[in-house]
Amino acid sequence: MKLKKVYKTLAVTIALSVTAPSGFTMDHNEKHTAHVYAAGLESGDAETSETTGLATAAETETAAQEPVSSEPATEPNTGASEPATEPATGSTEPATDPSGTEPGSEPATEPGTGSSEPTTEPGTSEPSTEVPPVVDPSTEPDTEVPPVIDPDEPATEPTTDIPPVVDPDEPVTEPVTEPVTEPDTEEPTTADTEPQTDDTKDTDKKDEDKKEDNQDKPALTNEQLIALQKIVIPPAIEESFRFVTVEKDYAIANVGTLQIYEGKGTGSDVVGTLGKGGVCYVLNDQDPSWYYVESGVVRGFVRIPDLLTGAEADAYVAEKGETNLAVATASKEPMENSAYTYTKTTVRSTVVGKQYALCTTDGVNVREGRTEDARVVGVMKQNTLCYILADAGSEWIFVESGDVRGFVKREYLSTGDGVENQILENGESTYSYADLKISAKENKACYYTITSIKKGSISDSIRESMLKYASQFIGNPYVWGGTSLTLGADCSGFVQTIYSAYGYSIPRVAEAQAQYGMQIPVSEAKPGDLIFYAKDGAVYHVVMYMGDGKTIEAANSNQGIICSVVDTAHAVWATRIISDSDSDKIEQVNDNAAKGVAYTKAKAGDSGNYLGRFKLTAYCSCPICCGKWSGGATAGGTVPVQGRTVAMAGVPFGTKLVIGGLIYTVEDRGTPYGHVDIYMNSHTDATNFGVQYADVYLANQ
Repeated sequence: MKLKKVYKTLAVTIALSVTAPSGFTMDHNEKHTAHVYAAGLESGDAETSETTGLATAAETETAAQEPVSSEPATEPNTGASEPATEPATGSTEPATDPSGTEPGSEPATEPGTGSSEPTTEPGTSEPSTEVPPVVDPSTEPDTEVPPVIDPDEPATEPTTDIPPVVDPDEPVTEPVTEPVTEPDTEEPTTADTEPQTDDTKDTDKKDEDKKEDNQDKPALTNEQLIALQKIVIPPAIEESFRFVTVEKDYAIANVGTLQIYEGKGTGSDVVGTLGKGGVCYVLNDQDPSWYYVESGVVRGFVRIPDLLTGAEADAYVAEKGETNLAVATASKEPMENSAYTYTKTTVRSTVVGKQYALCTTDGVNVREGRTEDARVVGVMKQNTLCYILADAGSEWIFVESGDVRGFVKREYLSTGDGVENQILENGESTYSYADLKISAKENKACYYTITSIKKGSISDSIRESMLKYASQFIGNPYVWGGTSLTLGADCSGFVQTIYSAYGYSIPRVAEAQAQYGMQIPVSEAKPGDLIFYAKDGAVYHVVMYMGDGKTIEAANSNQGIICSVVDTAHAVWATRIISDSDSDKIEQVNDNAAKGVAYTKAKAGDSGNYLGRFKLTAYCSCPICCGKWSGGATAGGTVPVQGRTVAMAGVPFGTKLVIGGLIYTVEDRGTPYGHVDIYMNSHTDATNFGVQYADVYLANQ
């Protein structure tokens, strides 16, 4: 009898929950797979799939927080079964198959039986009290059992529990499948939410569900939404060119004459030299072959093998005495050295005592060099206040007045005790500063010395570094639910991952991010702040402000990650998370300034043979990911580089793959064929990547 068979299947399912066979997963999200497996055991045609992929640290650490799929829920799954419609049930809710089938597929039924779906009268949602008749399995057409999907295959919808097997004598009700809500509250940033000139709309099931959920709620206007927030005017932030002092990381020259280069290559200009046993300080150590160092006034790149570092360097300095060690001799003026501002960090003291001076006449030019022909970077009026930073006894004195830094002829300045007493009596705030003509970024004289009468802005260094880092990923794809800067992210996933690279932990979705940090007016936003867009009183999009009205954002599936402009019609407020108290983030500023990236975008015709839809994870060179091979070369003998290096068995080293519109090179091992492990510079980036899936092609190169 059917009833006996149903309970027999239930018993097998319960038994499987206690002792699952090898290769069969019994977590919360695969109960439906277990049900299908149990049904197959009874009929003798069950399929099993052995998982061969290796779980990386990035995969295991993010399993509890990453979405089941970082791709839009509407993407078709090639291994999915077709939706089956039961006119007699009257159900309009598609049941979600957690084993990777297309949204809309019905839960699997027993082989050889009719549908066990509860029955309702057409046109009514009331449950039927009539028990479905027991049908002879030999006379009713078999219902095809969906195959058990390999756990390495992507699931296109977050999985849901299968309704329990019920007693046929009990009244039955329609099983309910919860609507997909990943990410929790953020609408996909598609053309219907992003204002577009062509008014194109991308819709998905989530949009429809949200409309149905909110149809009884009164809509707010954006003005009403803004009125409900705690928006404040933030303290003024000066755009700073000034350096920040960091702790010393000693390195000792270990060759006869240490060459310090302007770039990462021996073909670059030599900006300074250091004799054997001389001291320098490592400001950035992220490149596998080159360190960025500072020694005296020389700043540039040195080959790692030419240095003694770590505990040996510390012991050497302790034995000899730091003040007894030689520093580098400059062979290029700091103003001409393009590597000088590679990072705005230094081990030197950057704040000096104030040496006052007043301009004696109107129209005095502050120049970029020590000649009358040098470019004018600022202009001073009579009694304009400035501070002497260098060359006080020379004909041309180097001064700072506000953000103007340059050379002024000595004859136009009044100095001495009388001037100092006058300024202290009247107060510095009663005096004006020079008018800026050339920005600090364009002023070659700005870094004639790194000293200033003001402290450097930590937040400014973070903001500048963050935008440089984020800009590397312009042109990469948008993927709803994604957090990968290379293979695809949505708007909130993009800014969350960028902020994470600097040690900030912010919420996952735009609606929650809009409530995090200091809420400020859009007009007060500074580079690195987040700006939020709303429509009908609901936040739907987030962008990162770049300054000058520009943004960087993961826009939509058509545009990907782009540089755009602020959408003033929908921008409601901004949030500020970065502050000058974030001194612990300066290490990330240094690290991200030199993260080696080598992304190569695939062009038309670069994609060759299609290999399949592969599982993607990420790893770094830390001990967690690589164990005893941590920090070493790849299995192929190369130095791993983010944006180029991937690991996968089954193909020769040097094989180039096209993944997500980018070209990678197989240089490492550790995962089986069909599972690509992508190298990242940091463990944080690797864990944030999670587990994804993508179509993989051989590159025609």
